[in-house]
Amino acid sequence: MKNTSSKTKNKTSILETINQNNSLIFMVFCFLLGFLVGVLIFKTQNISAGYYSAEFTQLYNKLNSSFPLAVLDSFLSQLPYAAAIFLSGTCMVGAILVPAVAAIRGAAYGMVMAYAYFSYGLMGIVFCLLIIIPSAVIAAIAVILACREALGFSLSLARLAFPETKKPRIEQDFKLYCMRQLFVLIFFVTSAVVQGLMSASFISFFDFNG
Repeated sequence: MKNTSSKTKNKTSILETINQNNSLIFMVFCFLLGFLVGVLIFKTQNISAGYYSAEFTQLYNKLNSSFPLAVLDSFLSQLPYAAAIFLSGTCMVGAILVPAVAAIRGAAYGMVMAYAYFSYGLMGIVFCLLIIIPSAVIAAIAVILACREALGFSLSLARLAFPETKKPRIEQDFKLYCMRQLFVLIFFVTSAVVQGLMSASFISFFDFNG
């Protein structure tokens, strides 16, 4: 009986955790779906297409610069996504826009990594493992957390359109929303610093301009 009761409590605890974090799980799903779509989009295109080659070469050249410039460029490349997530959360249609931003960011990573693998083989894989993936993991966490907060605040705004529902405290919620987004910005900065460090340490082992 004790074992049965314990199993029941464990199942209940798991279900409660899923229910409490359903928006976070949904954002993870959107990001991963976008990543897979990005890989599939690349595979359906000509791998020698000039667009992918030019984008990857530009990325490589920026990472091959000095440490401060690599960090700055990495951070600036992430700012449009951070801004898009924040602004999407401040409108009622954010429930549609926020998952789209998460998916687009995932797709961007998917296409870059797919190009590196299909164009440079083992060297491309090592390049991704050493330079792209460490910072990408941190950036993905930042995107997912920011999207969760944006989705939550957007849904709070949407409740204003339904007079029969309990009205949220928008002013207080917005202050909290801004504070949480500023906290998430630390992850974006950390991601940029990590990419700068990894580039400074290992970029000399790669030559993609030849």
